[in-house]
Amino acid sequence: MTELPEEVLTLDQKIISFIRKGVDQQDPEGFNRLALEVFALQFEAIPLYRRYCEKRGIGPEKISSWEEIPALPTDVFKVTELSMFPFKKIRTFMTSGTTRPEERGKVGYDEGGLRLMDATIEEAASSFLFPDGVKTKILILAPSPELAPHMIMAYGMNHLKDHFGLPESRFLVGGEGFEVETLIKELRFSEEEGVPVTLCGGSFGFVNFFDCCREKGLTFKLPAGSRTLDAGGFKGRSREVKREEFVEECGEILGVKREYCVNLLGMTEISSQFYDSTLRNFHQGLLLPGVKINPPWTRTIVVDPESLSPLPQGEIGLLKHFDLANRGHILAIQTDDLGRITGGGFEVFGRSKEGDARGCSLTIDEMTRIERGS
Repeated sequence: MTELPEEVLTLDQKIISFIRKGVDQQDPEGFNRLALEVFALQFEAIPLYRRYCEKRGIGPEKISSWEEIPALPTDVFKVTELSMFPFKKIRTFMTSGTTRPEERGKVGYDEGGLRLMDATIEEAASSFLFPDGVKTKILILAPSPELAPHMIMAYGMNHLKDHFGLPESRFLVGGEGFEVETLIKELRFSEEEGVPVTLCGGSFGFVNFFDCCREKGLTFKLPAGSRTLDAGGFKGRSREVKREEFVEECGEILGVKREYCVNLLGMTEISSQFYDSTLRNFHQGLLLPGVKINPPWTRTIVVDPESLSPLPQGEIGLLKHFDLANRGHILAIQTDDLGRITGGGFEVFGRSKEGDARGCSLTIDEMTRIERGS
């Protein structure tokens, strides 16, 4: 595999240095400068994206703010691969939601892109999941990267385990499925030995385990410092679980304080992660509501579902994310997630109803037609 171009390695180092300043940095000019550099590189290196921008009269020399960078909707990744250097990619992650590979979004990562994602995991988790610096055994309700090489959650949780977890940390979904009896033994060991646990995985993995515990009449009293990290949400499944109900079950079944229940928003199309501020606020003694926080190397705005024009703070629309760590594919990502900007962060309310995200649909149609004509 050939090395990435020198200009890309230099840019990656700038972005990593920016990320390593941590989540408390205040450098909007630095973010804007790097975002424009990433856009200029992607404009030159991804022909389909360049044509899309040119149709809108937008190029690197014509904009001066990150807010002007054209975003692509997540469904574009189902139509075509937009990796900057597809011949240098070493990993491909795929979206979930269907068993048909041809209908799943695909995002390729080169070696530098993985280094950027690793840096975001380390900096964000140290501030939002482990602000107290407590070392825990990390137990993961998900398959390992070896079993699920295309699942970005598996990759991220594995890095979390290796960087923050005690040596006995492990995955609990194996080749035969969910190892529920092993998890029960691990939690009992934690109770007996006083070893705090971080239980993490997809939100519905927790719900399934809680259902099992209720059927068996099991409860735990995990040691102080134990916490949960659930990724995603519950809409669109066989039953819906409200956040408050989920947090109550973490307390009743696991014995984990509500302040130690953290939700994570992660996406295959975005290299960074958005954590709730709940545990960080508690650790700092701040009586503030938990909202999703943008680490300084990201930005989120809310746009009108039809026109894709920005909406004022407090109004509900579609979330648009900008992520410097997305150097390897597309920096600006338009989602079909509904949300709103609040003081200090943003809230997520689930996916828009089919047909609501008209602006995204129009963009997909245009991108598809561009690809066919290329």
